[in-house]
This record gives sequence, C-alpha cells and structure tokens, in this order.
Amino acid sequence: MSVLAHRTYLPADRRRQQILDCALEVFARRGFHAASIGDICARAGIARPTLYQYFRDKRDVLVALAERIAQRVIDAAERWPRLDITPGALPSRAQGLALIEARCAAALEAVFANADTARLILRVTRGSDGLVDATLRRIDERLIALIEGDLEAALAAGAIRPCDPGLVARFILGGIEKVVLDALDRDRPLDVGGIARATVSLAALGLFHRDQEDT
Repeated sequence: MSVLAHRTYLPADRRRQQILDCALEVFARRGFHAASIGDICARAGIARPTLYQYFRDKRDVLVALAERIAQRVIDAAERWPRLDITPGALPSRAQGLALIEARCAAALEAVFANADTARLILRVTRGSDGLVDATLRRIDERLIALIEGDLEAALAAGAIRPCDPGLVARFILGGIEKVVLDALDRDRPLDVGGIARATVSLAALGLFHRDQEDT
C-alpha cells in the first residue's frame, strides 16, 4: 500500500512544521545535494503538490530549516538571564565552572537539539553553496554575544583574569563545535551535559584567578 494512502490532514502551520521535521531527517542522513524533494515527500507521507504549497524547492526548505533553528537560538537567548556577580562576593572556582557549564549546556540545548540538527548546522549547510551562511552567522553571533556578555560581567566584578571577552567567547564556541563534531564523527549520542563539561575543561579553567578557592 502506498505511503500516501496513510496521509493525514493537518492544519497549515502544523503541516509546514511536519515537512521541515521530515526534511531535517532526510538532509541529515542523505546530505543536501543527494536528497530530493521526493525523499522529503516520502518521509512526510505527502504528495509533491502539498510540499509546493509551502516551499518553492529544496533550497527553500533548507533556508526555512536554518531560519527555524536561528529563531530557536534567539528565543532561548531572550530567556537567558544576565550574569549577576556581586563584587566582594566572588564565586569560587567550582562555582564559576558550574555556572559556565550550565551556560554551555543551555547553548547546546538551543542549537544542537538533537543529532540531526547538529548535522544540519555543522555538516549539511557547509556544503550548500553558501545558501544559509547569513543565517549561520546569526546563530554564531548571538551565542558569541551571550558568552561575551557573561565574560564582561565577570571581568567587571573581578571574578576572572583580564582577557579579551570577544576572543575567549569565540574560543569557547569553537570548542563546543569541535566536541560536537567529534561526537558526530564517532556516531556517539549527543550528551549535552558531557559536552558542556568537556568545553569547560578545554576553554574555561584558565580564566580564574589562582587564589580562588576550589570549594
């Protein structure tokens, strides 16, 4: 029996989101260039005309996916409370590391919600002829701005050593991407907590003063 025989009817917004969810799976597994509109339709259980009601072509689907991810990052960032450190009541090294780890985990949850999303951002879109480069920059810039803001607040309170917040923010984000890529290459599950801890150990330990207590 044809997949289309089991087709269900959804409100327009839910159908569009379902198509994007299915396209995410197809792109992540087959790659952008190898995937076809037919592959996406088969996964979604719809006919081609249904997809074309929402998207012009495969490139339009990829752009919409990238924009959806970027919006999730922006929405998450707006809910991210600013770092508040009181001078004279500085966090210990352990407390500071725990805070950075929590921040990294929040960023990972927003951007790399699952392995398919991570593959789309870090693998699939890199081979899409610059189609979504501007959207990827929006994601990077938003995360870098968040991390940089935390570092500036910590610097102002004297909680960390003098540093270039923008440079360190880029280093931390690069560390996150490196660990995620390694997990994908080795077909390991995306352990958000573990990746956040690895990022802290790679990028953050050198930020704290030597005389800060570890308890």
